[in-house]
Amino acid sequence: MPKRTDLESILILGAGPIVIGQACEFDYSGAQACKALREEGYRVILVNSNPATIMTDPAMADATYIEPIRWDTVEKIIAKERPSAILPTMGGQTA
Repeated sequence: MPKRTDLESILILGAGPIVIGQACEFDYSGAQACKALREEGYRVILVNSNPATIMTDPAMADATYIEPIRWDTVEKIIAKERPSAILPTMGGQTA
């Protein structure tokens, strides 16, 4: 699939807090999405309310917000960062 040149930055919504032993696949898939998008040259903006996930590692995204994943919080981040696209499907049950 060819790279979309009309996109510069992508906002990824993380899974947030999870139960120990459950849903770690959401963090893994989100981390892989961050890596793949950065390798393609996109600026990655991450919102995740769980600071204890690999997704919030500074090397995963260009900008990381450890904030509640609520509509009003995400709205403020969108207004500030102005992403070209939003990828909400990495949020697992919060998506």
